[in-house]
Amino acid sequence: VSAAACISCVAGKSSGSGASECSNCDAGKFSGGGAATCSSCAAGNYQSKSGQSSCKSCTQGRYSSSTGASSCQEAAPGYYCADVGMTTSYSCSSDEGGEYTSSNGASTCDKCVSSYYMNAGECVKKENGVDSSVGDTTLSTMWITQGFYRLSSTSTHVYECPYPANCVGQRYDDSYMNKSSLYMNRSSLVGDELCSKGSEGPLCTVCSPGYFMDTHHDGGAKCVECDTTKLPWSTWAMVALFVVAALAGLAAAVFKLQDARKRFRGFVRSNHDSLGRLSDTFTVAWVTMQTLVLVVQNHKDSGGEDAPNLYMDWLSNFDGIVTFEFLAIFPGTDCLYKGYIWSLMGKTLAAMAFTAICLALYYYKKRSGDKMAWRVLKKLVWVSKLLLPAISLTISRTFRCNVYDEDESTEIKVLLVDQSVDCDSSDYQLIFVYAIIMVVLFPVGVPLIWLIKLHALRERFEATGKVQGVTRETLKDATASDSDLAPHLNDKNDDHDRASSSKMVVDMEDPVLSDSPLQSLFRGIKPRYAAYYEVFDMTRRLALTCGTMVADSLAGFVLFSLSVAMLSLLAHTQLLPFDTHLMDNMNSVAHWQVLIALVVLLIRDASMFEDTEYEIVGLVLIATNLLMLCMLLIPVVPQLRAEINKVIDGGKTAMTKRRRQTMAQLSSIPGVHVLENPSFRGSQGGHEGRAEAKDRSMAAEVEMSEVPDRSGTNPLNVDIEVEVEVDASYVEGETGGIEGPAMGFNPMHAAADRRGSGAGGGVMGAV
Repeated sequence: VSAAACISCVAGKSSGSGASECSNCDAGKFSGGGAATCSSCAAGNYQSKSGQSSCKSCTQGRYSSSTGASSCQEAAPGYYCADVGMTTSYSCSSDEGGEYTSSNGASTCDKCVSSYYMNAGECVKKENGVDSSVGDTTLSTMWITQGFYRLSSTSTHVYECPYPANCVGQRYDDSYMNKSSLYMNRSSLVGDELCSKGSEGPLCTVCSPGYFMDTHHDGGAKCVECDTTKLPWSTWAMVALFVVAALAGLAAAVFKLQDARKRFRGFVRSNHDSLGRLSDTFTVAWVTMQTLVLVVQNHKDSGGEDAPNLYMDWLSNFDGIVTFEFLAIFPGTDCLYKGYIWSLMGKTLAAMAFTAICLALYYYKKRSGDKMAWRVLKKLVWVSKLLLPAISLTISRTFRCNVYDEDESTEIKVLLVDQSVDCDSSDYQLIFVYAIIMVVLFPVGVPLIWLIKLHALRERFEATGKVQGVTRETLKDATASDSDLAPHLNDKNDDHDRASSSKMVVDMEDPVLSDSPLQSLFRGIKPRYAAYYEVFDMTRRLALTCGTMVADSLAGFVLFSLSVAMLSLLAHTQLLPFDTHLMDNMNSVAHWQVLIALVVLLIRDASMFEDTEYEIVGLVLIATNLLMLCMLLIPVVPQLRAEINKVIDGGKTAMTKRRRQTMAQLSSIPGVHVLENPSFRGSQGGHEGRAEAKDRSMAAEVEMSEVPDRSGTNPLNVDIEVEVEVDASYVEGETGGIEGPAMGFNPMHAAADRRGSGAGGGVMGAV
């Protein structure tokens, strides 16, 4: 054709010189109208069809790195293409951070690596307790592992369960080869869905109706069914012990056991000082173990680490008894009653009822003229001294609430000690008011009453002070001058107090102090400190057990408790308030134990102990506890042993004396003659015989010339029986004896059995 007849190629086609027709541009190329050749698509663009007049830009998530591309490549996992027409993909780890990743063809880093989860477009580190074996996790698809808890699918917090056996976690079928597909097909379990059967509530800490918390469960504390066949053996053992004790008490009340009671009271009176010291050392040991148990519990409640496992097992032997927690003593009793309210009401009402009974009994005995009525109040004061911190701790736990999912839509606020109680409910408000009243009565009221009563005795403490075993009147004799007495009578002479083994003590023979119900609060304390030291020590105990509940953080707990422990140790070291070195040393050991335990817990919180080292420290703590418990026996063992030997020797002497008296009375019976230091001689005629009275303490020979018959009466009203054994080999009459069994002869009834006949009959008998 002529040049004038040539036709231009349309867009998307091209032709060379002299071509008879236009050709379509290949995929990846384009052309405009009248183009002699097709142009390749630029990088970042593509054209998948032929005969096209233009190229398309790669969409987000795709790129083309070369010209003439017929398609764009998807961004590989871990890479992304944020814009259109990109010639290369960007790395998520380089641009966003190592926690970010992406799927194929992603325009953004929309996923997180396995140890992170996606929340509102950001990767957040998975908390401990979230399954981190699979990536591509979002807030709503997180799986919770065993021993942990999550309130809802929108919760960002995961909590460690205090009873791991109750928190079973997300349960999945191990037959799945690909957990990712399971994540996609199953939602995350939350709330009670994470709890084992029989448990519910926040952190699975609440046992459902018909279940109780078995602290002796093999896999750890767990809610188990209330079935008597499933109760731990320790519960039955404690029940049996209490039943036996109750039956013994009932038997004592019915049969009155007057003789045993008199002997016991006599023993107590004769060993009053030693038993008093034993009571004092026992009280120190009780107080120390109680403080340690409660401090370790409070530290855990404040978010701290547990004490060493060995030490926790050791303390568990005292828990329940020193803390007045019946659930710890009798596992399974919460099948009968549940919840903190029962514990609070039970302890406080029981304490008030016991106090009312003691006061009523005291006034009744006082009106009846019983001079020993004050002893009832003495027991009340001693019991309150032992149990006040435990009761006060139960009261103070009312004010400690835990907040879960704070500042989130799922936020809840529950009582720490009983997480079934909502701290925002009206029921809790009633408990709160009741607890305030109990605070006034117990941790505030009781020490205040003690202080007022002891202060009233202050002048008498100082006026009746004496050097151990020596009264002021004894010192003030004609041979002693005032200057000689000064070191002894001036209790303010600290140098003399420390240098001398004789310390000033309260005169317990004072008529007012000897009948004071407050004896357990000042006995064994120097007069100078007797009016306030026990109140000071109770304040220390309450501060370490109840005061720490005020701290709302672990740091606050540690700071407060360490301050109290160090200041109280310093005060004790400077004052040395007790009248014996033993009590001062024992209380020093007690103070040091509390301080060391707190330091050990602090170091553990700072992760400065390895597990093995931590358990070794636990053994050291147990050793210090045992040292203190061994010190209990120091003041009493030697004296008690001497007293026991004295009682035994005295009993032997009394028995020998009484037997001699009995033998003397036997000789007054007609026909019976008692001979001491017998020598065996042959019998000559008549009904005469010889018998040896064999006894541990003496031997007697009884000569029977005439034996009354059985109808005789007992002229003696004695209750000692002397046994006489006669060997048949030497009992022979003159005309021949008859051997046979021993004759029973009881001079108490003046009766005898005869064996033999005629003048030659032999006589054998036992008295």
